[in-house]
Amino acid sequence: MLPEDPRARARRDRWLTLLFGVLAIVLVARAAQKGGGVLRRNQQWGARFLAHEDPYYDPAHAQREHGPYPPSMAWVAAPLAALPMLPARILWAGLQVGALVLLLRMLRRRTRELWPALEPHVPALYGLALLLVSRFLLRDTAGGGGNLVYAALALGSVELALRGREGLAGWPLALSLVLKPNLAPFLLFLGLRRRWRAVASTLGAAALLYVLPGLYYGPEAYARLSLRWARDVLHFVELDELHSSALVPDGLPPAEDGMNQDLREAVYRLFRPPGDSGAHDVHVIELSPEAAGWIAHALELVLVLAAAATAWRARGERAEWLSALLFFPLALLCSPITWKAHHVVLLPVFHALLCRAFEPGRRARWLQLGLLGYWLVCDLLSKEIVGDALRDWLQAASVVTWADIALMVVLIALARERLGPERVSA
Repeated sequence: MLPEDPRARARRDRWLTLLFGVLAIVLVARAAQKGGGVLRRNQQWGARFLAHEDPYYDPAHAQREHGPYPPSMAWVAAPLAALPMLPARILWAGLQVGALVLLLRMLRRRTRELWPALEPHVPALYGLALLLVSRFLLRDTAGGGGNLVYAALALGSVELALRGREGLAGWPLALSLVLKPNLAPFLLFLGLRRRWRAVASTLGAAALLYVLPGLYYGPEAYARLSLRWARDVLHFVELDELHSSALVPDGLPPAEDGMNQDLREAVYRLFRPPGDSGAHDVHVIELSPEAAGWIAHALELVLVLAAAATAWRARGERAEWLSALLFFPLALLCSPITWKAHHVVLLPVFHALLCRAFEPGRRARWLQLGLLGYWLVCDLLSKEIVGDALRDWLQAASVVTWADIALMVVLIALARERLGPERVSA
């Protein structure tokens, strides 16, 4: 995979380029053939928004849906609603492939600067990173999810801010946040790195992008939508009894089959029976809902503080970059709703870990084995391999969630590595 001979590298890269082209075609073709999924719901949401109806209420099913998304999702949903299904799916899948290309360009540049000896091997390392998120990539792209796009926007903002273009840096992150605010922890990272103009531009751009759809929808009606959305999300976040569907606000997802892989749900399933969620019973000791919630919030606070301390104390460009990537798994853990498809945002994380694992002269065998273990447990053990029963148990046991914590621990350790003077940039 990492040959020294230039001719062997050229042959490898030609094959990898061909494989990436095939992957792009397959992703677009799979998306085009999909019947439902989140993109269809986005179109329906957008059509109701354009008609000045309640976009969250689905009259066909007589229920509210898409509750986690803010009203400013109209920036994506309304244009999609204006297109027929097939062109909309092809266009969105093309954007997802474009996000993969954008991420590759950013990661190639970072590899050249931080692991220069590995720059000729970026295609292979990126291919391995894609393999490590393959299960999540297929999930996110098939139904029209936007997580890959939002990750590229957020990382693009970090890139711009760290390179001194802070005024421009706020716009990509702001767009990501008004469409889906789960990557908000990156605002904390920018503040910790004292990129105040980037923070200000993000907040200003987000405010502008948030209110503009209200000019079309009607300011008063849009304000009511916003207040109801904020109230329902806040109530959902404050819930202690997570496995009682009757307590979940309309339009927000009830606990079902252990699908939610955020830290709060993972801790809750560890200390509470499944209730009416339908998930496998994996609890090891029974605590009250309040106690389970307190433990989850305490663990979240510990992780936030650890990430914040790492970002604040990062010295050198490599440590700064690794501390930035740390906020991807942190966002997954702290978000109140995290599906497995959301983990496609870990693509840049795995690329950096692979660079460190295969760094010439400093190869980390333990990291190589750890990444192999991650792929085996979190990617390979799908229902096609192990069947529905074991897949559902692994899902209820939140193996992906605990792996997120392990990734945070590894990133923190690598960000604090002592490097020789020639490896550290001021």
